[in-house]
Amino acid sequence: MSYNVREHSYVVGGLGVTGQACVRFLLQHQASVKAFDTREQLTLPDDIALSLAGKVTTKPLTKHYFDGVDTLVLSPGLSLDIEQVTIAKRCGVEVIGDVELFARLNRELASPKNVVGITGSNGKTTVTLLTNHLLNACGVRCIEAGNVGRPVLETLQSDADVVVMELSSFQLETTSSLSLNTATILNISDDHLDRHGSLENYIDAKQRIFDNAASAVVWRDGEFVSPDADAEQAILQIVEYGLGESDTGFAVAKIKGVDTVVFNSVPLIKLDAIPLAGTHNVLNVMAALAICHELGVKPEDAIRHLNSFESAPHRCVEIANENGVRYIDDSKATNIGATVAALEGLAPMTQGRLILIAGGDAKGADMQTLVPYLERHVAHVFAIGKDATRIAEIFERTTLHDSMQDAVRAAMTLAENGDVVLLSPACASIDMFKNYMHRGEVFKEAVALVLANKSIAQKVTP
Repeated sequence: MSYNVREHSYVVGGLGVTGQACVRFLLQHQASVKAFDTREQLTLPDDIALSLAGKVTTKPLTKHYFDGVDTLVLSPGLSLDIEQVTIAKRCGVEVIGDVELFARLNRELASPKNVVGITGSNGKTTVTLLTNHLLNACGVRCIEAGNVGRPVLETLQSDADVVVMELSSFQLETTSSLSLNTATILNISDDHLDRHGSLENYIDAKQRIFDNAASAVVWRDGEFVSPDADAEQAILQIVEYGLGESDTGFAVAKIKGVDTVVFNSVPLIKLDAIPLAGTHNVLNVMAALAICHELGVKPEDAIRHLNSFESAPHRCVEIANENGVRYIDDSKATNIGATVAALEGLAPMTQGRLILIAGGDAKGADMQTLVPYLERHVAHVFAIGKDATRIAEIFERTTLHDSMQDAVRAAMTLAENGDVVLLSPACASIDMFKNYMHRGEVFKEAVALVLANKSIAQKVTP
């Protein structure tokens, strides 16, 4: 069945970055559009404000608001449980997201774009950007989109042949017909339980990525990351990867005594030659190579371009190295699983101790699951934010601080040659910062300031 935007009347729910992109796209295609937002104070770009003059409401919706409306395009930041969605459904209005709208319109293109879907609790952005980099470097016209930042509807008018989508559980909730050349769930850990209500619901949302996928890339040792029985029947091929030994797929093997990533037993790269820090990033590299393989690019060709990849900021990035102490910004670790990945990945490569700065809004997660990893790897935690006391309750070697600056200062006092001071919060940032990027920048500034003050103090000391 064909899908013509002009024949539909739309409401866009939520006017953040995604919602604004939806409005622009729909108006460009001469659709009927109005919008609501749940924020009372709303500042819009001039073009959106002008285009939707008199058509934006921030007040409670009346029962007649959806009269004559076919489709509600809901931004991923808004829950399906809000009153506005309930009213829409009661009025017979279909509720979709921008990814589902992309899926329907992509099918109408003379040459539909090949699409890759990447989800998981952690590592999504790294794998999305790395896959995009490797494919482009190998001559495949490719563009990244979705949760990584670029609204998916913008890709329909690009000259890319492949769209690599980072997909959150929120986006997948409102997606039903997205056809994917290959799909992957990188990993699953407690996250967004305040939104989904339970781990089971969160997993169900993630599993939707396999519903219309031709192939799947699966972490061999992961839980809940394989397609369920119904989805697996329709999937043509599964490529596995993992850190253990295996004759098939991507694995790690000893070759002349050196740990090496292999594909179907063919050597690709030595582990110590991978420029991204931590064993969790070895898995990320394998996942990206597996996706490239499913799009017709040989892993041995793709791996040649790994060294030219620039890692995204705030994802296990070293920001300073002073007196043998490394300072690593992993502010993107907004859930427990991400922090666990950082600890497990960095510990084998750390000569001294791991000193952790953590805390923020835990989003309803069970902090107790962090305990074994803190006990195994962490010398001390300097905790900040809304749920800092929850960390202190589960880990004795924790001190509480009112600011990032105080936590950094205390961590630096403890740190010695060979140690790592790691910001990996295991929590969201919105209780103290604008977002995780802002949190990472504040950490970087605090490190630079304390190091500078130390240097000055050393110079003036007789």
